[in-house]
Amino acid sequence: MTRSNFMLAATAALALSGLAPIAAHAATADELMTSRLGTTTADPAIVEAIGRAAQPVTPELRAKALECWNNNGCDTGTGGAVSVAYADGFGENVWRRVTAMEFIQQALTYPEIGKIQYSSARGDASKAISDLRSYIAQGVNVIVIFADHGAALGPTVREAKEAGIQVVLHNGTEVGTPGTDYLTNIAENICQLGKDFVKAVREGNPEAKSIVALGGVPGNTLSSTWQDCADQEVKSFDGLGILGRIDTNWTQEGTFTAVSTALSQYDKIDGYIYEYADGFRGAVRAYQQAGHKLDFVAALRTDEQGLFCDWEKANDPAFKIYYSSGQNFQSRFALTAAMMAIAGKSVPARIDVPFKMKPAVKGLCNPALPMEMSVSTMVDAETLKAMFAQK
Repeated sequence: MTRSNFMLAATAALALSGLAPIAAHAATADELMTSRLGTTTADPAIVEAIGRAAQPVTPELRAKALECWNNNGCDTGTGGAVSVAYADGFGENVWRRVTAMEFIQQALTYPEIGKIQYSSARGDASKAISDLRSYIAQGVNVIVIFADHGAALGPTVREAKEAGIQVVLHNGTEVGTPGTDYLTNIAENICQLGKDFVKAVREGNPEAKSIVALGGVPGNTLSSTWQDCADQEVKSFDGLGILGRIDTNWTQEGTFTAVSTALSQYDKIDGYIYEYADGFRGAVRAYQQAGHKLDFVAALRTDEQGLFCDWEKANDPAFKIYYSSGQNFQSRFALTAAMMAIAGKSVPARIDVPFKMKPAVKGLCNPALPMEMSVSTMVDAETLKAMFAQK
């Protein structure tokens, strides 16, 4: 794709997406669906969740959400009988913190929810299991899990199901069998995401030969799933290959180290594929520190605006970014699916979240908002400012 064609596509993508740095609740539910998912057709749980997300955030709701977020839980003040919990396998980056706020704000749209809890296992499988057992012992009604530790959580997840708890996984993590071992699994087609990463690299550079696949914490099933599918997709393109996989721990510093290592090992890298846009800012620094030109295509899942600001500042036509969506809002979909089940509604074993890759375009960077902000988040701008003030 030529530079002029890339920019035409990028401009069209921005116009169609409606993704300017946001005040999410200025949009209707249909507008949110179109801009975040690329469609207004989706599973009923997603439709209902976005309808709730489009409700105005009052100052009182914002204050309560920030209380819950800062204290890893709260009494909602409604007197509701339902207790919900979010069990995060690794909550120590901005993407995870925004995802937690999505869950909290969604919970506050339900007056029947009286208690919200949050925990991070900090990447420790034994703590992840302990967190789940604590929630089971407390008798919570819902547990939404970012299951970084995969199969290790299986017995405890089944224990929660047997205790009558509605358990939902999201964002490509896998444990056991959804619909049998727990209520449902909510995600994009993670395999297709890996394939689309590869297609985006070749779209951005039809002559691309070499790709580095960056992943998150070691052993996580999200990264390994899309990476396996990317390995298969490169076989569809003559002369294209994946040089290797390198873990980043989903942090900027981890990504800086990973890309610095890649630059020392490989003579030419035409593309990077990775889940985490904010983490990829570390890759930009690695190139700059090494004195290398930003001459590659990055195909990314998330869309934190700091990377788009770096891209605008670099102003280099050889540096191209394609991205999907932050998908922070999947925690909203997960909670709503669980609440639908509690209300007696049918919930499928898997809920597919639509997505579409698109090229970055100028206008996605808004210095007035936190650099860590996902341009597709459904958390309102004022809450985001408060979350990341002086951080």
